[in-house]
Amino acid sequence: MTKVGFIGAGRVGATSAFTCMLNMDVDIALVDIAKEIAEGEAEDLSHAASALGKFPNITGGGDYSLLEGCEVVVVSAGMARKPGMTRLDLAEKNAEIIKKIAEKIAEYCHDAKVIVVTNPMDLMNYVMWKELNRLCNKSRNEVFGMGGLLDTSRLRLIAKREGLNCGKALVIGEHGDSMFIPEIAGECVDILEKTREVAMEVIKKKGATIFGPSVCIYRMVRAVVENTGEIIPASVVLCGEYGIEDVSLGLPVRISRKGAEIIDYSMGERDLKNLKKSAEILKEWLRKIGY
Repeated sequence: MTKVGFIGAGRVGATSAFTCMLNMDVDIALVDIAKEIAEGEAEDLSHAASALGKFPNITGGGDYSLLEGCEVVVVSAGMARKPGMTRLDLAEKNAEIIKKIAEKIAEYCHDAKVIVVTNPMDLMNYVMWKELNRLCNKSRNEVFGMGGLLDTSRLRLIAKREGLNCGKALVIGEHGDSMFIPEIAGECVDILEKTREVAMEVIKKKGATIFGPSVCIYRMVRAVVENTGEIIPASVVLCGEYGIEDVSLGLPVRISRKGAEIIDYSMGERDLKNLKKSAEILKEWLRKIGY
């Protein structure tokens, strides 16, 4: 049976593992610095699976060797931004965490596809790929970040509530303030600000977004495990595409057992300008954290 690993057994990691267990037949490994939390989540997940008549091998703990044999590893471990902490503080601290995690992935499951969720996600996805490429010659299509799919799901929900036809619209660029909706989306471009702001409304009310990210993570995991070749907006490292290189940002990609492959996507002059703006913002942040 295919094995999926989760580094970070907090609310997003555990709920993502639960969503994958509900919808796929996979073994699961949860790893967290808080060993007992990972163990407890694994046992709880096992009980839930049994209630459905499913008996996958679900393990949890603090030992990264649990990840041996994983086809996909989801990384949500990292610090949350605390009061008084700047975005740069968060990026620097989480980059150090990601570098340590990369060492463990290279040691125990270097063949796995890696889905990065830790924020600031585009930056952390680049750091993860850079470190894994150095440690085990990891190709860029095997490391990709979850962000654009979540932003796109929010866009389409807002559009439906407002009676707009945004069925094929995507959100690309940075998973952050410089995200944008390509012009091909027509009138849906006008709800960009609402799309940017809607997550903060959830955070103010319940402290974090959990269910939305978890389902999007599941969809990306499924695309790899079931080799669907689904087109999904995800953060990927660019090496000259659209005149951009040495940065990770959101684009529509084809996700399968090969990982995330950048596809041809028609962009107008305004879209290219917005994409390059996102890239420059992210590159400046990468420089600040030493990349």
